[in-house]
Order: sequence, then structure tokens, then C-alpha cells
Amino acid sequence: MRAIPVPLRRRILELYERGKSTREIAPFSGFCVAAVRRVRQQFRQRGTLHPRTHLCGRKTLLSEERKQRLRELLSEQPDATLAELGGRMDRPFRTSTIDLWLRRLGWKFKKNSGCRRTRPTRGGRKKSPLA
Repeated sequence: MRAIPVPLRRRILELYERGKSTREIAPFSGFCVAAVRRVRQQFRQRGTLHPRTHLCGRKTLLSEERKQRLRELLSEQPDATLAELGGRMDRPFRTSTIDLWLRRLGWKFKKNSGCRRTRPTRGGRKKSPLA
């Protein structure tokens, strides 16, 4: 859900000050009655018209302690797989989570498992003229 823009919030409060009811303001603003009422309530509680959208979303599990633990694990064993790193944390984490955290910390991995070896460039082996 999108936040009500600040100029519209300001206009809603002006209409309240002029004595308009919530039901009269709602059709003008294009928002439901509850949203219009909430603008006024939030202004009374916080004293500002700006929305608190910066507090939305899921909080990260990557705390400072876990950052430090990841750095320790990588210094002990730099060639550890993501699964090994995830299993040696304070609780088990999936490889996708560990990959995300390491990218945030600036680490990069070269994907080259034992069954998918790097190959020489295409010009490495020349064909015989008879082939």
C-alpha cells in the first residue's frame, strides 16, 4: 500500500481545521475514511506529516556478531562452501542467506565445482587440415 503524499496530508488537516468531517474529506482525497482518520491521528501522536515508511520490511538477521563470526570463519577456512559456513554459524542458515550476506560484506565466489571444470579458450586446440 502506498503512503499518502505529504501535500495531500497537509490538505486533509486543513479541511479538518475548517470543520469538515472525515466522511466529507474521504471522497475528495481518494482514500478511504479510515486512512483519512489515520492521517489526523498520526499527526497528533507524532507531530509530523511525514509517513514512517522507512520502518517497513523485514529486519535483517545479519547482526554485528554474525558479521564477525563470518569473518572469523572465512579467515580460518577461506575455501569453505556456503553450506559449510551456514552450518558453522550460531544457528543453521541456508546457502542463499549466506551468499547474500557475503555479497553485502563485499566477498565474491567463483562458481567452479569439481564436476564443472574450467575449460581452455576455444582457440586452445587446432584441428588438423584433414578433419
